[in-house]
Amino acid sequence: MVMAIIFYKLICPFSIIVLIGLLLPLIIDGTIQKLTAYESTNVRRLWTGVLFGYSLLTLFFHSVVATFCYGYEIGVMLR
Repeated sequence: MVMAIIFYKLICPFSIIVLIGLLLPLIIDGTIQKLTAYESTNVRRLWTGVLFGYSLLTLFFHSVVATFCYGYEIGVMLR
C-alpha cells in the first residue's frame, strides 16, 4: 500500500479528467476501425495502447489510494 501512495504522489501528476481523455484515442480508433474499412497502422496502435495502458493503470492507482484514504478515515472515526 505504501508503494501505491508513493506512486500516486510522484508519478500521477494528471487529473482524472485528463486520464479519461487519454483513454479516448484507443476507443475512437477502435470504433472507427469497427464501423468503417479504415485500418490503423502499427505505430498508431502502439501509441494509443501506451496512452490507454498508462491512463488505465494510473486510474487504478487513483482508486486504490482513494479507497485506502476513505477506509482510513472511517477507521479513525470508529475509534
